[in-house]
Amino acid sequence: MFRFDPRIAAVLLLFVACACSPTAAEERPFNASGNGVVSYGFGSLQGRGRATHLGRSSFGVEGDGNLLPYGFFLAYNGYLTSANGDQIYFAFDSVEYVFDPAIGVVSATLTFTGGTGRFQDASGSAVVMFDFDSSFASFLFKIDGSIDY
Repeated sequence: MFRFDPRIAAVLLLFVACACSPTAAEERPFNASGNGVVSYGFGSLQGRGRATHLGRSSFGVEGDGNLLPYGFFLAYNGYLTSANGDQIYFAFDSVEYVFDPAIGVVSATLTFTGGTGRFQDASGSAVVMFDFDSSFASFLFKIDGSIDY
């Protein structure tokens, strides 16, 4: 015969409440790297690589790639997309970037501005570095920072 024990009911209720509550966002290291090409007709950068929390991913930046050969780096925002479709969005701090067209290296600060799926409320910041080839047709990229989601 089953006897009701309020202590067991309290433990079960606590277990169910903990299992159903969302986990709090926490700051995590974020790194990504890969390569890509400049789409001069569309003024954007497109690439592929690997990123922590995403695995293999694609990379896109909206901006004006047409000005790269003239020593100007104008990037507005971008995204990383995982193989399952989750995206992380980011925006460039247009005030803080360093571009040396003689060697084709750009470094900039970016801010994570949300995303889709588990990254819907993502925030954080990182430094991104682009290393362009001599014709500004292709590049390597590396991102290093932290993300909360």
